[in-house]
Amino acid sequence: MSIKSKLPFHLLALFASVVWGSTFASSKVLLNAGMSPAEIMTIRFAIAYLAMLPFAIRSVGFKGWRDELLFVLLGLTGGSLYFLAENTAVNITSASSTVALIVCANPVLTAIVSRLVWRGERLGNHFAIGSAIALTGMALVVFNGIFVLDDNPIVFILSLASALCWSVYSIALRVMEQRYSSLEITRKVFFWGVITMLPYFLYEPFGIDMEIMGKPEVIFNVVFLSLGASLGCYLLWNVVIRRIGIVVASNYLYFNPVVALITAAIVLDETITMYAVAGCAITIVGVYLCNKKNKK
Repeated sequence: MSIKSKLPFHLLALFASVVWGSTFASSKVLLNAGMSPAEIMTIRFAIAYLAMLPFAIRSVGFKGWRDELLFVLLGLTGGSLYFLAENTAVNITSASSTVALIVCANPVLTAIVSRLVWRGERLGNHFAIGSAIALTGMALVVFNGIFVLDDNPIVFILSLASALCWSVYSIALRVMEQRYSSLEITRKVFFWGVITMLPYFLYEPFGIDMEIMGKPEVIFNVVFLSLGASLGCYLLWNVVIRRIGIVVASNYLYFNPVVALITAAIVLDETITMYAVAGCAITIVGVYLCNKKNKK
């Protein structure tokens, strides 16, 4: 596939990253309304799964324990376990920037895991230099002029686990996309994401006040997270991984905090400093260098 023919998929990867970056502000609105992180994740995945059913051309039945266990792994690493690890880390720390910074290392972790699994994928100097520059930019964006880190090892472990979850999700996704369509995989991810989250509610019961669900801002953000960030972007991401590969696609995740910062300023009236502006510019340079070899 030529560079020109791949361009639409690079744009789709960037679009998905932009939408996912805006989910932080959207989720914050729902958290402020009284919903828990687990409730938000379960509702958005359940609605996304149900929304896919009328458009399903064929059902993904049971095709052996190996494939079904891989689908469970996708549901865990791309859904329940990923969100629980990240949100728990945020909830137990007073310095959420620590969590954000570690999660920002996801593209690097994905590339390393991919390299370990498939020896043929060489990362190259451009990737190493670009990643270092992008991470530096991300640090400036995440801290936004206030440099505070949490030295709690539990926070570090949970944050790293969250980042690794998405890396494993991307690797398992590459395996499954050779045998199933993006639509089939996405449906299974939502299904197992919800199922594997249910045991958590034995610890923290599911109990949303229906008055909350009737508020316009709650309805809007639930729909956005369910149909836009979940249904739309998970489906897009599965297609993107298939077309341009794990490492290249993951580089666009560096833009998540950039978009999160901008949407937080618009929706939540948070302040953007010159540190963050400089970080955005540095991040763009880093992502360009990461993909420079591929463009050649």
